[in-house]
Amino acid sequence: MRDLSAQARRAAHHGPMPDLPPDPHRLPPPGDWFASDAAHHLLDRPKFCPRCAAALDRGLVSEWWSGGDRVFLTWCAECHWTGNVVLFDKAVIEEPEH
Repeated sequence: MRDLSAQARRAAHHGPMPDLPPDPHRLPPPGDWFASDAAHHLLDRPKFCPRCAAALDRGLVSEWWSGGDRVFLTWCAECHWTGNVVLFDKAVIEEPEH
């Protein structure tokens, strides 16, 4: 696997990128319109199943967007759980009166 850190640092429209972990998939060339999004996907995608905590290396993680939300459709090869994992900056949770 090749080091993707230098390539991701040149992906400009999201600002400077931190070091990236090794990835078996090829990122788009630096400067392409999708390069920084692909780098952010590599950094932000779920790494473990929310149900059984198994690594998602053999599973499926596909990202899509709904408005400003980043949603990861996730399938675990270990327990066969399928669901969406949504990234958010702030959560507002209301608890009913007791």
